[in-house]
Amino acid sequence: MEKMIFNGGQRHTYKEGEPIERYERVPFDVAEVITTEPPLEFHPKFADPDKVIYRDVTEFIPGVDAKMVDWWWGNMEKGYHIWAPGEHYGFDWIVPPCEVGYEGSVEASYEFDPNHPLTITRRSITLYPFTECYEHCWMSTAEMGPAEMMLIHMHKDVEGGIYWRTVVVTSKAGEAFMNAHKDDMPLESHMVYESGRLKDFLPPLYNLWKDLQDPWENVHYDLTTERQPDGTWKHKYDNKPHKNVNL
Repeated sequence: MEKMIFNGGQRHTYKEGEPIERYERVPFDVAEVITTEPPLEFHPKFADPDKVIYRDVTEFIPGVDAKMVDWWWGNMEKGYHIWAPGEHYGFDWIVPPCEVGYEGSVEASYEFDPNHPLTITRRSITLYPFTECYEHCWMSTAEMGPAEMMLIHMHKDVEGGIYWRTVVVTSKAGEAFMNAHKDDMPLESHMVYESGRLKDFLPPLYNLWKDLQDPWENVHYDLTTERQPDGTWKHKYDNKPHKNVNL
């Protein structure tokens, strides 16, 4: 029996030779960039002269709270296209969170190329490399050319919304690769689109699903962070499958 692919019924690939349909972005408000957050410093345990912070941007997202974002990371198949219409082509769970929980779940996201996805794996934040972290944190890795890219989205509740901090860490080789491919992989422009769209699609989507108790169809994470005695970080909860939290 063929294993079910968790993609919410979304189309995720184009057949060879089939014309690729590309669409314009929908209107969105560019999120306010916050410049008062202190810079991040590598924890000595993870210090490496080859590591580069490729991107570190904090934005204010109104109308969204941390619980919504935690939920989103386990339920992306429900709204991947409407997060960034015209630039999100498709989505599959390769290793779905309903089977393994947060850590080790794997997505295939078709962002820059409708035929070849980014394979993104959720990582334990015991590998989070900085000395300071927000109250909630999601961390993953993906292969980008010759190097691994670490993608971190962390968020915290503030009055009226959240602070949403996006950090990309890679090697010097990875930095050179991404700089050389800025035209066909416009990472910064795409992330501006994603952050600007959060307030429009996430609250109504979350409110439609939040009370459904079936943990196979509706995964609830709590990605609250906790500092460890050595100054590194971990999640307060294990976020294993079939353990809906804070409903």
